Amino acid sequence: MKLCEIGIKNFRLLQDARMRLDTTGITTILVGPNNSGKTSTIEAMLAFLQRPIKQLSINDFSLGCRDAFKKFETHVLTPPAAAAAGAPATEPPPLPALPVLSLQLKFDYDDTGPDLALAGELLMDLEDASTTVTVEIRFGPANPQQLAEAYMKDRDDDQSFADYLAVTLHDHYKLDQFKLSPDGTQAERLPDRGILQRLIRIDVVSAQRHIDDREEGSKATRLSTLLHAHYERRYKVDAPSDFKALEKTLREQSTALGPQYVKAFDGLMKGLAKFGHPESPKLTVRAELSADGLFKDTTRVYYAAIAAAGLPADGAAAAIDQAFELPERYNGLGFKNLIYIVLCLKSFREDVESDPEHRPRVHLVVVEEPEVHMHPQMQAVFVQKVSEFLAPAAGETGVQLLLTTHSSHMAANCGFAPIRYFRRNKGTVEIKDLLSFEASAKTDPEKTAMEFLRKYLTTTRCDMFFADKLVFIEGQVERMLLPRLIAALEAALRDKLTSTYVCTVEVGGAYAHLFRKLIEFLQLPALVITDLDSIDGTTKKKTPVASGHASSNATLSKWLPGSADLPKLMAAGEAEKTSGRVRVAYQVAEAAGQPCARSFEEAFVYANSAWLLANKAKLLATGDTFTHADAAALTADAYAISLPKVDFALDLLANSGWATPKYIREGLEWLAKQ
Repeated sequence: MKLCEIGIKNFRLLQDARMRLDTTGITTILVGPNNSGKTSTIEAMLAFLQRPIKQLSINDFSLGCRDAFKKFETHVLTPPAAAAAGAPATEPPPLPALPVLSLQLKFDYDDTGPDLALAGELLMDLEDASTTVTVEIRFGPANPQQLAEAYMKDRDDDQSFADYLAVTLHDHYKLDQFKLSPDGTQAERLPDRGILQRLIRIDVVSAQRHIDDREEGSKATRLSTLLHAHYERRYKVDAPSDFKALEKTLREQSTALGPQYVKAFDGLMKGLAKFGHPESPKLTVRAELSADGLFKDTTRVYYAAIAAAGLPADGAAAAIDQAFELPERYNGLGFKNLIYIVLCLKSFREDVESDPEHRPRVHLVVVEEPEVHMHPQMQAVFVQKVSEFLAPAAGETGVQLLLTTHSSHMAANCGFAPIRYFRRNKGTVEIKDLLSFEASAKTDPEKTAMEFLRKYLTTTRCDMFFADKLVFIEGQVERMLLPRLIAALEAALRDKLTSTYVCTVEVGGAYAHLFRKLIEFLQLPALVITDLDSIDGTTKKKTPVASGHASSNATLSKWLPGSADLPKLMAAGEAEKTSGRVRVAYQVAEAAGQPCARSFEEAFVYANSAWLLANKAKLLATGDTFTHADAAALTADAYAISLPKVDFALDLLANSGWATPKYIREGLEWLAKQ
């Protein structure tokens, strides 16, 4: 059995969110910017399935629920209209509906005995083809009418209904669980929560792990506590004879230490006796050693450290490296974090498998932000390795792994299918399913684009999954200069870009249009900065814009503005260059009557001809290129000038005072306003 879908309503940012889990593998990865609902998803499952329901509060209701609470309050406090003389009495209008927190879980099951036994209790139809069952847990008002009466009777002066409910929530809201029909239209109350415990168990490795134990007595979690858990769950069961031998050894040591303890504490005991009276009990001290206490309190993990022995003397044998042991707190946090996660996962699985009679059908393991302290290479392989580590053996409970991460390295090495993208929009969260995005490619061109994206995103970083806005650029020059170009904007516009996470994607104009479906799916504001790439109408060779007839740029012809005709491209306004939350920016004339550039370098010359000549001595790599008599001569020669791209970008970075080409400035101003 596998958990295949989660639905959450009215819980914090998740006003109405639904998420499918990857059931072909065992791992689903939750990505998205900070405060986009990833942790709230985990918290909702824990709140409804494992934690005491008393921990839920009025603050766990989505902000959108406040309107419903206000409508209920207004209805209750509004006196009913008096009936006209002689008119028949009318029924009072019904109470407005109150918000309900709910968690819906859908499970796929197999035709195996254990699955069928549990699924049979949850089926709501007799269709042979049905292979799913659905349960829903609701936290809602037990009796709205009684709640209304209690509010009228017990509220303080001018106390709002939301404030009253914050204090009395658990007096009026109760937890119920239901099994649902496949279409969700029918629900039948389950007698108790027992079936939920047989269905699913959740274990979490929290993002706040406190693994740094450099200070004794701090909140740090020593690895030895996890070794103790392993000892409790496995060693006692799998090796009972060895366990008995260990306990016997410790008892013998306790007996041997007894007289030594008496000597050590004899003076203290005599001193304490002076404060008593004749009937005071006589105190003694014994040594009581047990494996339980030994693992829990006195065990420490040590690491082997290799030290070179130094250079050998002449004629001597080669020096041998020496091994030393150091306490766990001397090891790096990254490796300690990895060991901690692995030990937690091992402990979770052993806890489930150690009680075969009460094993749940689904074991959901959640690891929050595993990338903490890990270097990029370790992050890149973590998903694969942890999936292999948790893969259940024959006869074991099915395990599913849920990872939340801000690491583009983790996202880049798992393909589209397991990724669930969380996007916050106007106070609510939408969960984007990249599995459905991948399946949406129907035509051959779309499949080609999808294959390109899959390869591109596995060879570069997936920063776009964590970004607020996107900028697609042509090459190295734009990438290197983009921060300076943004800094040159007016303060109000600059702040709107520098205060958000802008992801830069370097991809040429021939390929940028392949990102169209992904950008539209993610619904991120995106600016595509590309080149006009003018060509001759007959030979199809590059040519100045003034003598060109078409553009060879696939982004312009296949996406925005959707034409290869050069006159149409040059005449296009902002409306033709914009589609939804995407805008394209390509070269335009800097002023009326001036030529239009074909590339960034040419556009920069047109915008800065006087500056280039005045500052050519400062341009260490490219200054010798600008030997023209005046700005007009330089402008006339701009198309023919060949500039080494990286060297030119470095020269511009090293100097200031130049102007941003008009097309880039207009594009960045548009992006800042989104």
